[in-house]
Amino acid sequence: MKQETKKKLNTTMHRMVCLCLMAVVAVVSIVTVMAQTVTVTVKDGSDTYSFEMTDYTLSSVLEQAVDAQGMPALSKNDLAVWDEDSFTVTVRRSMTVTVMADGEEKTVNLHEGDMVATALQTANVLLGQNDLCTKATDTVLHDGDRIAVVRRYTIAVTADGKTNSYLVNEGTVQNALGQAGVQIGANDLVSQSMDDQVTQNMEITVQRVDYRDVTTTESVDYDTVTKEDSSMYVGETKVETEGQEGERTIVTREKLIDGKVVATEEVSNEVTKEPVDRVVLKGTKKPETRCATVTANGTVYDQNGNLVSYKKALTGRCTAYTGDGYTSTGMTPQYGVVAVDPSEIPYGTRLYICSPDGSVVYGYAVAGDTGGFIYNNYILADLYMDTYSDCANFGVREMTIYVL
Repeated sequence: MKQETKKKLNTTMHRMVCLCLMAVVAVVSIVTVMAQTVTVTVKDGSDTYSFEMTDYTLSSVLEQAVDAQGMPALSKNDLAVWDEDSFTVTVRRSMTVTVMADGEEKTVNLHEGDMVATALQTANVLLGQNDLCTKATDTVLHDGDRIAVVRRYTIAVTADGKTNSYLVNEGTVQNALGQAGVQIGANDLVSQSMDDQVTQNMEITVQRVDYRDVTTTESVDYDTVTKEDSSMYVGETKVETEGQEGERTIVTREKLIDGKVVATEEVSNEVTKEPVDRVVLKGTKKPETRCATVTANGTVYDQNGNLVSYKKALTGRCTAYTGDGYTSTGMTPQYGVVAVDPSEIPYGTRLYICSPDGSVVYGYAVAGDTGGFIYNNYILADLYMDTYSDCANFGVREMTIYVL
């Protein structure tokens, strides 16, 4: 009896233990199931995928999103960021962006959501204080976007007597001057080559170059032309045409740098007014034999047509004498020796004697004698003749004595 009762008791206890174990296993199983089943969200750009999983490792989640939800598979450059707190996976697809700076283009690999600042950093491009970027640094980029960085430099430009500072974009000196509003003429000089690239604190000097033409005139001398005139006696001259100076026009081109003349060049030189020649008529007519020619302009030609140059002329009454006697100077009395007043005409003076109209010619003579007549101022000279009849023919007549 006791043994049977004990057996029943053991069986009952065994069942109770089993039931307790089963209850514990059930509770543990329920808790385990509840702990492993979660809602996972996958964000891929504008697409969102949500589903429940008990195995929510990143690789399993991505596999479930691709295989069961139809999300495009990730490439090797794509990123998947797992947020364990919110059971959210954010997919950031890879993309390329072009950064242009300092004359180079760089293509960098980024991911969706990256900003301009990240692109510049990846491309090793540092923005200076004055530099410009085509997009703000906090702008979110998209695949294929292009970013350009423009360097800006402070330069000094000296032009037109002033020096000013300008903040200009990178590029050539020509572009910088254009941004500074400095106009460059075709002939102006620039200290830097127009094709050079600007640099920080570059100094550029502009010299203004101008040209101007200066016109001056000069006189042109006239020539004297002599023409023969048979109506005039030999030795006579007369101006037929007065000479007139001409004019020469000279054009000189001056080169000026900043208003100062640095070079000149003759552009043209020509006679713009021809001079008028001075025409002088020269007589060729010879006087008749044995006659002297006394012209109106104060010249005398002897009986042979030779010009007689004289210092002075004396006109007065003359007489004639002849004989062998002697002269006061010791000269032999002969034709050509005349008696004069030595205080008026010194002894030895060479003379030429003819009538005032040239019709009577005594000829060339020398003052070699004197006589009593000189004291009454009545006779100018006493001319020696070869014969008495010559003296009688001559008599007393008015003559002109030319002192040679």
